[in-house]
Parts: sequence; C-alpha cells; structure tokens
Amino acid sequence: MICTGKYENLGHPWLGENPKKWALKKVKHILFEVSEKTEDGTEELLSLSQYTGIEKKKDKLKDKDDNLTNAKSLIGYKVVEKTQLVSNIMLAWNGSVGISEYDGIISPAYCIYQFREGMNPKYFEHLFKTELYKAEFKRKSTGIIESRLRLYTDKFYNIPCLVPTTEEQDEIVDYIEFKKNQIDVLLKHNSMIFGKTNPKTGLLKDYLRTLIYNVVTGQYDVRNYDKTGEQRSSRLDSEVIVDNYKES
Repeated sequence: MICTGKYENLGHPWLGENPKKWALKKVKHILFEVSEKTEDGTEELLSLSQYTGIEKKKDKLKDKDDNLTNAKSLIGYKVVEKTQLVSNIMLAWNGSVGISEYDGIISPAYCIYQFREGMNPKYFEHLFKTELYKAEFKRKSTGIIESRLRLYTDKFYNIPCLVPTTEEQDEIVDYIEFKKNQIDVLLKHNSMIFGKTNPKTGLLKDYLRTLIYNVVTGQYDVRNYDKTGEQRSSRLDSEVIVDNYKES
C-alpha cells in the first residue's frame, strides 16, 4: 500500500515531499466563506468540539431540563448546512474544525465555509486535523499569546492544500472510514476485556492518527486496496477476540 509514484517538494518545506501528480491549491480555491444568519433562531442549535466534531447541542444535555444555551436570543446565529466546514477561529490550531452532518445554526463567532465543486469535504476535514496542518494554522493565526490566537479567513485562504483528484479524495475517505470502523471494533472489545484505561487503547488511536496522516498526504496509496479481503480479515479478528473473551 506504500505509494510507488514520484514524489517532490511542492514548494513549501513544511509539507515535505508529496505525490508529484497531486495539485497544490490555496484554501481560497477549495472553499469560500458564507455568512447567512438566522432570522428567528428556531433552527437546530449545533456545537463544535475538537474531539467529537459538530453535534446537536440537545444531544449533549445531561438533563432534559437543562438550557440549550445561556444566550438571550439565537437570532443572528450563523446558518450551517450539511457538508459545510465550521471553524472555531480561536481553536482551529488545536483541531477545532469540522464538517457538519446537520442543518442548523451555530455561534456567530465561528466561520462557515462552503466547498467548491469537485472537493470531498471529509478529505479536507481529515487533512486539516493532522498535526501538520494544525501547526500551520497556528503559525498563520494572529495573536500575542496562545489564548488570543485567531485564524482569520484571509490568513486561512492563503494556506496551501494538498489536492488529489476527486476520485482519489473519495478513495482516501472510504479507506479511512473503513479503518476507523475496524479500530472501533477493536476498541470496543479491548475496553470490554481490559478496561477503558488500558494502554492499548491509546496505541490504537495513535495508529489511526498516523494512518490518516499517511493517506491524506500521499505517503500511502489507497487505490485498489483489497477491501473484500480486509473485511474478511477484520471479521475473523473480531470473532477471535470475542471467542477468547467468552472462554475466559
């Protein structure tokens, strides 16, 4: 699965060497900012976390009687549509960006971006959450101290992005989702057997982060991978784990 294509430095040392056939485009050629605001505040209220992405705020309430927000009114909150990118400009450098799976509204302090045609939003979500891009977001953020950093749109627009073909973007996203599902199964059974604090849990998550980095930067070639064979292997591995647990 290691990429056998030609590599080259695409002109930005921090990116390292990447597949020669991949394009390098500034963010402004990949997406554009939108700023539609709600007139009545009745849409689904959303929230953004660097860990869990974009969620419905009501799903995070511990008690059904808790308030969704302390704001007096939601009028003027920004409208978010499915597949749009939401960025917390204060924490983008720490991975607080995400693709929305919901229509709704979110704090007006956040920036909302619409992808241009031919771009797979999930590919860029994975790319922007790598340590490589978080470090660049931090370098391009404005502020004297870390707690005051802001990644404004004009700075964000000028960051170069690795852009495979649309087909490759889709293949990369499919591969990552397939691997995430495999690891979720392992994490579930691992926690069941060894407990949630088992060090192996952290190792599996580190493996996933490394895998995502390698595929979104072109270090691994995911084209034509044997998905059927991997699915069969994944089922067998899971069955062995469960059988061993039952026998213990």
